[in-house]
Formats: sequence, structure tokens, C-alpha cells
Amino acid sequence: MESDPTPRPIHARALCKSFGLQRILRRLDLDVEAGECLALLGANGAGKTTLLRLLAGITRPSSGDLEIFGVSCSPDRPPSELSARIGFVGHEPLVYRDLTPRQNLDFFARLYAVEDRETRVTQALERFALERWQSRDVRALSRGTLQRLALARATLHDPQLLFLDEAFTGLDAVGQERLREELRAAAARGCSIVLVSHDLGEVADLATRAVVLRGGRLIDEISPVPDLPELTARYRAAIEEGATHVVDPS
Repeated sequence: MESDPTPRPIHARALCKSFGLQRILRRLDLDVEAGECLALLGANGAGKTTLLRLLAGITRPSSGDLEIFGVSCSPDRPPSELSARIGFVGHEPLVYRDLTPRQNLDFFARLYAVEDRETRVTQALERFALERWQSRDVRALSRGTLQRLALARATLHDPQLLFLDEAFTGLDAVGQERLREELRAAAARGCSIVLVSHDLGEVADLATRAVVLRGGRLIDEISPVPDLPELTARYRAAIEEGATHVVDPS
């Protein structure tokens, strides 16, 4: 049988993750399609951040199979050429605090071999309204401005797969709108987005599909994502009642 010429961005089966004796994720099956925006929902401690880091290839699963763009990434980490197709924003900005925002973006542009580097860096600064702070020391930036820089870093190289963990946290109204615009533009060009968010309003606005985690298991799949009132009701039912509506991803 010939292999699929366009493999899914993410194909995961029976993913498990434990830290010592503590089991965080329990035999999760999940696919992510090209161009979709998938939201990971759940209460604190449900395993959302751990799952996000596994799917991004940052953390290794304890067991199970993970393919990113058709490349097996378990038990090994993704190869560097695959990492260049991924953008990630977590709880830490992952930038160099002794450099300015422009110097940081120039460094990452070199790392990802971005063409027309100076222009792309300038565009990234403009997209996230960072021009005013581009030459300041990163250590002097506010939390919200630092978050904008992290987003600029993660999207600078036009990744095909973008992971966001509570990316709207700390952003003011301007920063939030810039991020919404960036995510819509990324999805329009075929980028797949996986986001963790406690803000169901943002999920209803941006996500095309959502899955709910509870106790390290996927207990509900919501597709397509409905408007906010229906999404809120479905999410509460899943958390409180332990609904099991997940569709077999195979």
C-alpha cells in the first residue's frame, strides 16, 4: 500500500505520560487535520499542557505512537527539520532576555533560515505592535509586551503547526486583536493550530473543533464548535457528568 502523500499534521495513538508514579495522560487517541483550529479544554490538572507539549514534540510520551507530518516522533524527539515547521508558545516566552526584541527575532529568523530576514523581522514586529519596544532590553518589557514577543517569535517562520498555551493571557485589547488576526491568517494559509484555553469565548470565536480532557482522558469531542452558550453547556456537562462522546479518530 502506498503511503499517504499528505499525512496529517498530527496522528497520535494510545499516548500515555507519567511523571514517576503519577499518571498524567492515559491512552489518548487524537488526530489534527490540516488547517483546523483544535482547542484542548478541561479543568486545571486535566493534562492539557502535558498533551500540548507531547503533540509539539517537546516532551516525550511514556508510551504510545506519535507522528508529526507523517514522521514518527516516539520515542525520539522530532528531527530539527521538522521542528522548523512548528511554532510553540507556552508559559515561558522562550526568548533571550539580554537581547532586544529585534535582536531576538533576528536570531530566530537565522535559526529557521527565514528568507529576506530583515523584512520578515520588521513585519513580525509590526504585526504584534512591537515597534515601540524593538530596541529596548527584553528585561524591561511588561508581561503583556513579552507575550507579544513570544507570539512574534513563534509565528515568524510561518509554521505549518502552531501550539498555543493560554496565549491570550496578559495581552491587552490591542494584543488580543492582533493575535486573533494572526490566527485567522495562519488558518487561512493552511496552518493547523492547537490551543489550550480557559476562555470559552475565544474558543467559540476561533476553534473549529474542541476536545475535553478529564483525569488525563479525552471524554468529549465537540465538532463543529457551536456558539458560546451551547459550547458552555456542553463543556459543563462533560466536566460534571463525564460525558463520553469522543468519535473514534480512525
